[in-house]
Amino acid sequence: MSSGNHVERPLRVAIVGAGPSGYYAAGALIAQKTVPVSIDIFDRMPTPFGL
Repeated sequence: MSSGNHVERPLRVAIVGAGPSGYYAAGALIAQKTVPVSIDIFDRMPTPFGL
């Protein structure tokens, strides 16, 4: 049951922590072109980096 109109759904990724490492991880996932990704970043603070 393979069709020529197959659309690949993006890989859903949750990143916990909006600090420098969280943003670096998100940037690295976005920069790669092999697998489409959908990223959500979660943090307990209302703004990134705790500012």
